[in-house]
Amino acid sequence: MRPIVSLDNVSLRYHSVSGETPAVSHLNLEVLPGEFICIVGPSGCGKSSILSMLAGLLSPSEGSIRIDGEIGYMLQKDYLLEWRSIRSNALLGLEIQKKLTKENIEYVDTLLEQYGLGDFKEHYPYQLSGGMRQRVALIRTLAVRPDILLLDEPFSALDYQTRLSVSDEIGSIIRKEGKTAILVSHDISEAISLSDRVVVLSGRPARLKKIYPIQLTIEEYSPMKAREAPEFREYFNAIWKELDVHVS
Repeated sequence: MRPIVSLDNVSLRYHSVSGETPAVSHLNLEVLPGEFICIVGPSGCGKSSILSMLAGLLSPSEGSIRIDGEIGYMLQKDYLLEWRSIRSNALLGLEIQKKLTKENIEYVDTLLEQYGLGDFKEHYPYQLSGGMRQRVALIRTLAVRPDILLLDEPFSALDYQTRLSVSDEIGSIIRKEGKTAILVSHDISEAISLSDRVVVLSGRPARLKKIYPIQLTIEEYSPMKAREAPEFREYFNAIWKELDVHVS
């Protein structure tokens, strides 16, 4: 199967008056259609810089990136507009892209109903919980029908209990919609429970250290149930040791 995302020997350097700062070094990575990949690494190692290059916000200093499809980008904050209704917020991306067709509007209404927000369409963001706001942000991203979702720590602003339930919900939605996803996270448990593969990076500049294919013996997949799999702790300990080496 042909990869939907390919990074070939990609390096990134930031330039300033004080000199050059390497952020990513000679990174090679392929992502297949429908895969859910999670990138973990020490704080400040360059994870978000990789997503910025994939989104076209930054150009690599060396190497090449190939993407076969449209990108949707979900950031740490939901960035909902407080003066717009939930439905209006969900339609915002389509509005900006001038794609407010009847078909697309019906698709958004279907997503809102399907994922538990139908009764809140005319509410405003301040009336929703943090988890519900994140669902609206995901639907806004899905509305433009991207092939690939880039997720930059979208659960980090939530408290622990809400984070568990929301990551479970959003992970399941992404799987159900059949999207390719690349998630940046500093949470090892989150990475294992959501991903087909976990990509471990070194400290800055980010280099590919190891890739862990995740295979869990559970009858019916969900991110929450994945945490109960007997292999879960083994993966956690292995990835923790990789990261701990870099921190040390």
